[in-house]
Amino acid sequence: MKTTIMALTDEQKREFDENGYVIVRNLLTHEEVEAVGKRADQIAMGEIAQSASAVQVEPTIQRNEETAKSELESVRKLSSAARTDSILHAHATNPKILDILEGLIGSDIKLFDDQLFMKSSAHGSRKNYHQDSNSSMMSKYVPHSLVSCWAALDDATVDNGCLWFIPWSHKWGRIPVEREREIEKQALADALVNEVPIELKAGDCSFHHSLLMHCSRANRSTSRRRGYATQYMSAKTKFSGEGTPYRTDFLLLRGEEYPGCV
Repeated sequence: MKTTIMALTDEQKREFDENGYVIVRNLLTHEEVEAVGKRADQIAMGEIAQSASAVQVEPTIQRNEETAKSELESVRKLSSAARTDSILHAHATNPKILDILEGLIGSDIKLFDDQLFMKSSAHGSRKNYHQDSNSSMMSKYVPHSLVSCWAALDDATVDNGCLWFIPWSHKWGRIPVEREREIEKQALADALVNEVPIELKAGDCSFHHSLLMHCSRANRSTSRRRGYATQYMSAKTKFSGEGTPYRTDFLLLRGEEYPGCV
């Protein structure tokens, strides 16, 4: 029988249902954070082999508009590394994370994808307001109720580009991309009154609904802000039939497979 290590309280579940996110403090140990952070830096520096498409450089550096302080600080994001790297796979399958997810999406859990955001000091770029379920990859899977675990590998603050959420926005359903752009314009004009910063200490994790509007601001501090987002869905999720599936070999992490589902 599976032993639950970490479970959400009824109040935390209500908070997620109402606001579209919940924060779990100190979910990861110092050792767990250090292991993921060290491996992220190794991949970014090319010390651990990954596919070329897995490493994304900051746009301004790629366009030679800025010069990074180091090769490491030039990296913006690492993608889809948990499937092939043992350290990142161990994080994505951490029972403490899966126990939290079980309270949010049920006991049949699959890994959708992962992104490790490096957000270097001084020139880590802004990520515009968006819904994850509007991405070209995630939009093809229904229902639109995937959940991301965003694990802080460094302290995430307003100064170094923490996430910002718009509470309750997951209740809007999928919105047109044009509406996302309107919200981003309002945010840049400081005209959004309901956005909230999600400041985290290293080891804290936020869990957010794939329809929740969120962004991260640019890093204008002298410290990096690394965060590892692992995305999960119920094994009962289905391909919408629109376009080409993102993939057909999603990893089952807990529970059962279902015919006709992902």
